Amino acid sequence: MKRAVIFLSAFFAAICVILAVMSPDVLSMVIVGVMAAVIAFGFAFSLIPNLMFGQGFRNGQKSIDRTFEINADYVWTAVERVLPFFKQKQLDEMFDNYLRNVREQKEKGVIISDIEDTINEDTLAIYSWRSVCLQISGIMTALGLLGTFLGLVTGISTVEFSSAEATMDSIELLLRGIGTAFYTSIVGVILSILFNIAYRLVWNIMLREMNLFVEQFHTYIQPSAEEQIRAKQYMNTEKMIEALDVLRTNSNMSLSNSSAADPAQEQRMMIDILSGLRHGEFTFLLEPVCSLADRRVIKANSELQWNHSVLGTVQPSVYMPIVEADGFIAKLDQFLWEQICIAQRKWLDAGVHPVPIILNIRKTDLLALDVYDCIRDLVDEQELEPRYIEVAIDESAYMICHDEAKKAEKQFLQNGFKVSIANFSGNLVKLGETSADEICLDLNSSMEEGDLESIFSQAMNAHLTLTCEGISSAKELADIKRYGCLVGRGSHLYPEMTRFEYEKLMQYPAVS
Repeated sequence: MKRAVIFLSAFFAAICVILAVMSPDVLSMVIVGVMAAVIAFGFAFSLIPNLMFGQGFRNGQKSIDRTFEINADYVWTAVERVLPFFKQKQLDEMFDNYLRNVREQKEKGVIISDIEDTINEDTLAIYSWRSVCLQISGIMTALGLLGTFLGLVTGISTVEFSSAEATMDSIELLLRGIGTAFYTSIVGVILSILFNIAYRLVWNIMLREMNLFVEQFHTYIQPSAEEQIRAKQYMNTEKMIEALDVLRTNSNMSLSNSSAADPAQEQRMMIDILSGLRHGEFTFLLEPVCSLADRRVIKANSELQWNHSVLGTVQPSVYMPIVEADGFIAKLDQFLWEQICIAQRKWLDAGVHPVPIILNIRKTDLLALDVYDCIRDLVDEQELEPRYIEVAIDESAYMICHDEAKKAEKQFLQNGFKVSIANFSGNLVKLGETSADEICLDLNSSMEEGDLESIFSQAMNAHLTLTCEGISSAKELADIKRYGCLVGRGSHLYPEMTRFEYEKLMQYPAVS
């Protein structure tokens, strides 16, 4: 790193000195001096920090390797023994903050956040004044143009035609001014190109080292949050299968996560679900939906949760395929809608005005129920205004039962309910025309790099409001904000939470 700093500083210093010495006059030399000062600012506040970050990430990779040489039963113990991890001030401060978060999350038993949530491209851009330094190339060109106009003005102001001798002298001064004009423009372009090349080279080398470090960190120290969630769901599914085998010793049951289970297995699962409903094992989770500008909670999405009396929390991936194939999902959704309406009524009675709660409507609901009448009856029963309840119709409903989805959409909108389209995969053409208030893009759907910008551009051209769900990292959050998204939800903002946790977050009085 020191060699790179010395080489770049010597290179730019030599270039600036040579260009200053070659200046045709004092004005050109002054402008070249100003350009050199701007280059020095960019070098000191951007190039050097990025070089230090790159070296820090290389040190981080070496620190990961050293953790394997330490005899420790726990990987985080080994990590703490090699501190400072990066041997670079800003990176080590960010890593200390990450370690504090890890300790808190381990104590609470929640998913440990990604290292990318703390150390990422956006954060490093702030530390290295990236937004300012990206303007330096333009400043060089602008200074060159300024010198051009100053040289021309200086030369033209000396033109005099009172005598032949005076005319010759003024022409000489004019040509000198023109020389200044062209020289400063050339110098501006040269320095702009050189600084831009050096800056982008150093920045991309730093990003490469950061990505290599993150990949190595995920591999050997801490998996990404998505990998942890998948592993936890798999373990929960395995535990449930084992527990059900123990509970039902008279059968040889093996659950799968698809709807292809045999009828006997489905029947046994349905017995458990019906028993769970009778004994109050089903409740709901709420996931706050935020304004991305300030993380202010403006509404919340509702999901069903099954707290089995023996198995604990049962993941939806275990039982949802069966209840969806059986059509019983409509009954579960009705139960969820009713519980949400009751909760809203209780919060209102406690003296607060709660934010709207989203009720999700699936294709099965539309085929099995008169959804509008069902929700309208629940709202009327609890004496709620439509503004306290929002409905989200799943994208698949528009694909499979388009007429029913459009009918429900129209009924809700005409009667004062806000309507959104949930789990949107990004294909506006396939979705067709809609009058929904907003469309919620699922960031977990299969999208290629560059699709996000295209989707937001198409939505803007169609005058559609696009929000996002499944925001799981700082990078995703930065991307969608850059494309104009204002509202979203996901684990990076707030996790799904119980009613008690939600009331604490929203400072609602706890009601039973």
